[in-house]
Amino acid sequence: MAIRSILCLVDGGEDSVATVRSALQIAQAQDAYLEVLHVELDPQYAVPIAADGMTATMIEDIVETVAKESEKRAKAAEQAVREAVEAAGLSLSDPQAEAKPGFAVVFHKLRGREHDLVARRGMLFDLVVLTRRHAEGEAPATPTLEIALMESGRPVLVAAPTVPPKIGHRVAIAWRATAPGVHALQGALPLLAGAEAVTVITVDDGHSEDAQPEQVTAYLARHGIRAESRHVAARGRDAGDAILQQAGEMDADMLVMGAYAHSRLRQLILGGVTSTVLRRANLPLLLAH
Repeated sequence: MAIRSILCLVDGGEDSVATVRSALQIAQAQDAYLEVLHVELDPQYAVPIAADGMTATMIEDIVETVAKESEKRAKAAEQAVREAVEAAGLSLSDPQAEAKPGFAVVFHKLRGREHDLVARRGMLFDLVVLTRRHAEGEAPATPTLEIALMESGRPVLVAAPTVPPKIGHRVAIAWRATAPGVHALQGALPLLAGAEAVTVITVDDGHSEDAQPEQVTAYLARHGIRAESRHVAARGRDAGDAILQQAGEMDADMLVMGAYAHSRLRQLILGGVTSTVLRRANLPLLLAH
């Protein structure tokens, strides 16, 4: 399936410009419609969290603070979108214009819960783009990223803080024979078609008996995509670290992999390949569940 529509989330944070630039690069290469979305938090959603035992005055103060912060982030998000679009020599289109094939970029602001809106709206796009947005000591994936992966049914591109000159020029595929791995591979096909180099990486961590990258390269060959394979031994390393090392050695500008092959709870508590890669990768990630 071709990529004809992309949903890109911007929150107004420091990575917003890079996230929009990543989405723009893919949208132009795929001749796709790009909707850049900012979700303003409805101040009323903050009340149930903090209302227990609080006075009416305290609740009003919380609502006012949330409203001010929400407005500030909305302005920053819109500024980031305009900066990225203008730097690319492009202009925003009318979001109310009639839908038709081809490249266009629009900016939308909606109010609600970010993760809910992204999951529901993302169902009718071919790709969702967002930032990993986490600080040291925090969970490797935000609720929005997790729910986009688990509930939109779409592949998710996690943008890097620094945008490569060309995303999808040199692609690493971290392969494991799981449903998320298959979904990620299928979601990446339109991008792999234009890649200069594709490498399928499998890691022998002592637990997987189905690491056969040659079968994946044969599958890709039937889609007209040339790929090489690398099978590496973990040798006591975290499998995620081994994958990132191989991706670095091939100078990859995108890593494709299935996300959360095991339960999210297990990965959040004990760690896992998805958690490691989200924490440590410095290149765009194309993930699917």
